[in-house]
Amino acid sequence: MRLNHQAAAAVTMAALMGVAGTAQAAFQGRDNTGAPSATCTATGPGKCTFFYDTTLGITILNNWNLGTGTWSASAALGSAQALAATAGLAASGLTGWVLPTGDNEAAVGAQNQFLSIWNSVGSSFAGLSGQFDGVQAGNNHWSGSVFASIPSLAWRFSASNGNQFIDGQSASFFAVAVRPGDIAAAIPEPQTYVLMLMGLGGLLLARRKRAR
Repeated sequence: MRLNHQAAAAVTMAALMGVAGTAQAAFQGRDNTGAPSATCTATGPGKCTFFYDTTLGITILNNWNLGTGTWSASAALGSAQALAATAGLAASGLTGWVLPTGDNEAAVGAQNQFLSIWNSVGSSFAGLSGQFDGVQAGNNHWSGSVFASIPSLAWRFSASNGNQFIDGQSASFFAVAVRPGDIAAAIPEPQTYVLMLMGLGGLLLARRKRAR
C-alpha cells in the first residue's frame, strides 16, 4: 500500500504510555498511511504499522515475524535483508528498508540499534513483545552488522534475553525491518502533489500553445 500522508504534520505525540500493548518511551506510533497516531497499539485490530524510534531516529516496521533467511550483504533472494526490504516496501511503498545494526562490541546508538531498542523497552522479553507485534520467545534476528574480526560471520539478536552473538552467515534467522528517519516525514503532503500536478498541467498547456 502506498502511503497516503494525510495530516501527518498536524498530529504531534506527547509522552507515550508505558503499558504493554501501547507505545512506550522512545517509540511513536505510525498508522498504515505513515501518519502519527497516538491511539494505535502494538497488537490487535488497531495496531500500528510502524513505530518511529525517537532515540535512534529510525522507523521500525511493527511486524517482527517476517520470516527467516540467511545473511547477505547484497540482499540476495531468500536472505533476511531481502525479507526486510520487501516487507518494508510492501507496507510503505518506500525503499531503503534494512536490518537493524547489532554489534555487541559497540555501545547503543547507530552501530548497535538492537541494544538501544532492547534498553528502550525495559531490557526484557515482556517489554519487547509488548512493544512490537509478532515477537516470539526463542527467535533470533539477524542484524545488519558483520563481525569485524571475521567477515564471514555476522551478529544476531535474541528476542528472549537481548543477548547478541555471532554466527555463520549461512544460518537462517528472522528479519526486522528499519528505515532511516521518520516515515511520517518521508511522504510529501497532499498539497505538494496538487502543486506538482498543477505545474505539470501548466507545462503541458504551454507546450501545446507553442506547437500551434
